[in-house]
Amino acid sequence: MFQCRWIKKAMAAGVVLALSASLCEAEIPVDRSIQPVQLSVNTKYYWDGDKDGDLLWSSKTLVSVVGSEKGKGISGLQDSLWQYCKDVNKKHKDIREGILDAAKQEKALRKEYQPYVFYPFEHCTDVYIRRADTVATSLLEFSHTYEGGVHGMYGVRGRNFDSRSGKELSLKDVFTDTNMLIGAIETQLRRDYPNATFMEEGSTLMEDTVSRMVLDEVISWSLDPCGATFYFNPYVIGCYAEGIFNATILYDDYPGLFKEKYASMPANYCMELYPYLPVRTGFADGSSTVVEVGGTDSGVRVVAGGQTLVDSGFKGEARPVLVSLADGRRYLYVDAVEEGEQFERTRVYDISSGAPVTVPLKNWLSRRENVPANYKKANLDKNKKMEKNFYIMSDPDDFFMTAFNEETGETYKEVFKIGANGIPEQLIR
Repeated sequence: MFQCRWIKKAMAAGVVLALSASLCEAEIPVDRSIQPVQLSVNTKYYWDGDKDGDLLWSSKTLVSVVGSEKGKGISGLQDSLWQYCKDVNKKHKDIREGILDAAKQEKALRKEYQPYVFYPFEHCTDVYIRRADTVATSLLEFSHTYEGGVHGMYGVRGRNFDSRSGKELSLKDVFTDTNMLIGAIETQLRRDYPNATFMEEGSTLMEDTVSRMVLDEVISWSLDPCGATFYFNPYVIGCYAEGIFNATILYDDYPGLFKEKYASMPANYCMELYPYLPVRTGFADGSSTVVEVGGTDSGVRVVAGGQTLVDSGFKGEARPVLVSLADGRRYLYVDAVEEGEQFERTRVYDISSGAPVTVPLKNWLSRRENVPANYKKANLDKNKKMEKNFYIMSDPDDFFMTAFNEETGETYKEVFKIGANGIPEQLIR
């Protein structure tokens, strides 16, 4: 939504990663007692303007637990997410007021020169759920701000919680050895980005920055189902055009680096992917792969196993989730808008054998919750508050989707599981 989608698209034209795909030989420990936690992500959009047009486009993103999730012992997480949403509301209010005042001043100044051009200011957000289970919950926050000039600024920030206590996790809570962690991140960055500017001879920018950020606990990171990923926003260790750098450390890359509580992966897992950013992920059999999903002018672009698939007919932002099943099957569920439509539709890609293969779906399905009953005739009025509510997949055997009834012409909500060949199969309850 808004201009931030072009910022995300520009990342695909930045540094080409040489991410390693098969570094681990030993199997990653699997804990079958880990249970999924169902979350929803709600983004609300706002337009502020005057009689001459828009001044500010903004949004805020809230995360909450779906249902009571009784018996899972996650009341601490529920309390933390309640406080998280409260903080987000206040932060958005303060930022919205501040940037709106700046936009008014900028527009008044530009009006002194005729003819004048004013581009609306912007502050947009989103949250991607990297992990949601009874051990840990990890949120990857995205934000983009534009306040005039050549381009805006964007970046990501990880927020990690112990799902039992609700405590926000520090590096010391999860990792056993700070020096080993610093070395692991530096090694992975060198391996994944051999042509980055920080690899220039004589440069110590990357090493100095990683060490300082880890020691000061200011590094952005997410606790993933199979390890942890560390993020470096534009200008941190590279130029703006290089985009965001990331380094994933899998559980078995460095034995003993993760504390025992956070060193096992669930038998099945779902992990949302930040669009346009290649990421390395591992599986229980000890293999790993590099996955990237993003929207292009030609359609949804899916990269896996070193192969690229472009699914034409879709446009705009994509919301991807990687699904790994205990039986070895792996899929990408991607929600994107079809040409001529207004609401996201789910596409499925099979990456079990490495390269992505489209899984044809007979019926219209979406992981977006707030699709109007008769979505084909719905009109979005930008002068009114708009929301996007997404059901976040965490359990491959039990997840919500919006379906379309061809006979009545209306949508309905139902529970599905991943069936044969990756196709969503409606559960009968």
